[in-house]
Amino acid sequence: AVDPAQAVAALPYAVTAYLGLTRAAHLQPGESVLVHGAAGGLAATFPAVARSLGATRIVGTVSSPGRVKDTAHLGYDDVFTSDGFVDAMAGQPVDVVADSVGGDVRTASLDVLAPFGRILLLGHAAQTPDTPVIGDRLWLGSLSLVGFTITTYLQTHPGSAQSAAEQVLPLIASGELTLLIEELPLARAAQAHQRLQDRQVPGRLVLAV
Repeated sequence: AVDPAQAVAALPYAVTAYLGLTRAAHLQPGESVLVHGAAGGLAATFPAVARSLGATRIVGTVSSPGRVKDTAHLGYDDVFTSDGFVDAMAGQPVDVVADSVGGDVRTASLDVLAPFGRILLLGHAAQTPDTPVIGDRLWLGSLSLVGFTITTYLQTHPGSAQSAAEQVLPLIASGELTLLIEELPLARAAQAHQRLQDRQVPGRLVLAV
């Protein structure tokens, strides 16, 4: 019952989101989640997966106001721009931050974490390096930075991919998790790569053989 293009585009990322939230960030029912780069391939799977795990509020950030429309189908409660999310979220701290952006956005995320909040480090798309975090800030706020790489995890837990897929496939089949997809023939692979490099893809590109 799963569209093949959606399976190709969404399933690997949804498995990553599920394992990251359950095994690394230990998301609990009733907690809230902030997703940076909200329209990106991996980030786009987080709202549906987090909601299925009991998250009650899910917000996202995007790089510019023009990208907000690319998140409309993903189920976020709110979406803010990355340069203003701290002010926009004043008084509404979150329990888990899913961050594949890094740089200044990662550092600013500490300002919106609730006590015992966790930042799940999933990548570093930003052109700027991370600002070193002082250990006392984590200690005094009861905060955590948790790194998660799916490749490393599956090398040490090879059986977890199947069990995670069994949890997220129903979300894709039901339409609760749906990504924007454009299919291109394999012969246009070079064009697809160029569009990705130029950041001209609002969703995911799938090459059809």
